[in-house]
Amino acid sequence: MELRHLEYFLACCDQGTFTAAARALNVVQSAVSTGVAKLERELGERVFERTPTVLVLTDTGRAIVGPARAALRARADIFDAVDGVRGDIRGEVAVGALVNVVSIDLAEAFAEVHRRHPGITIAMRQNPRGTSGNIVGVRAGTLDLAFLGAYPDDLPGLALHRLAQEPLVLVCAPDHRLAVAGSFATTDLVDERMIDYPPGWGTRAVVDRDIPNRRTVIEVADQFFGMSLAAKGFGVTLVPLGVAHMQPGASIVPCTDKPLMWDIAIAHSSTRTPSRAARAVLDMVLELARPVRVRRTLS
Repeated sequence: MELRHLEYFLACCDQGTFTAAARALNVVQSAVSTGVAKLERELGERVFERTPTVLVLTDTGRAIVGPARAALRARADIFDAVDGVRGDIRGEVAVGALVNVVSIDLAEAFAEVHRRHPGITIAMRQNPRGTSGNIVGVRAGTLDLAFLGAYPDDLPGLALHRLAQEPLVLVCAPDHRLAVAGSFATTDLVDERMIDYPPGWGTRAVVDRDIPNRRTVIEVADQFFGMSLAAKGFGVTLVPLGVAHMQPGASIVPCTDKPLMWDIAIAHSSTRTPSRAARAVLDMVLELARPVRVRRTLS
């Protein structure tokens, strides 16, 4: 069994189509579809049902996802061990990203990784389900490291390193009643037109927990678009303070009855030893991705 066929199979699992998998792997589409077909012949079972739009895992396909990922991790561990003997630190590190993280200086940390270890490639992965998607990725082994926002207290299988904390604030039009008041309580938002973000995002988790009774009028996957809508009077939205300060023409209003805090952490698996490259990236983040001082002036 060729490991590259397993790699093609897993890319199809992650991307949903042969074309998208080929694009992610930077190979031609025919190589992926042929490789998966060869894997199926070797197994004597189909691993995907081919539909007009997406690939759907069969029972056999679902059964081999875990072992296939373990096989590729074992291959990576072998190369990592050899690099360790040579004193080299290199390889790709898959990092689960979060949108609009401005409260920590990731650029400084990643730049220092490049200066010290030019053989390391950092692959940032954006999951549409935000923090919850990153948690799944670390547990499944598709992510070496991941940033989490407003994460649950109990996360079996993950090791967490807290990086920063900042409050969520209300962004609204300058003439909005809460902008005029200069502050708000969570009960003030019950009848407001709320601009929400997707389930799974850390900011959404905070809002769901502390303001469960609200009237959501739109859900968007872009905080800057959400703030732009708020500035134009479409509704109001809650975002981290550092992000709020990047929106011109809007008012920023603090909450007075609850902290509405958004914690940021970086996580890795607690059941698998990180590669030397992943450990190097983690160490640089913990050393250099210090909290950025955010202006506290609210208007």
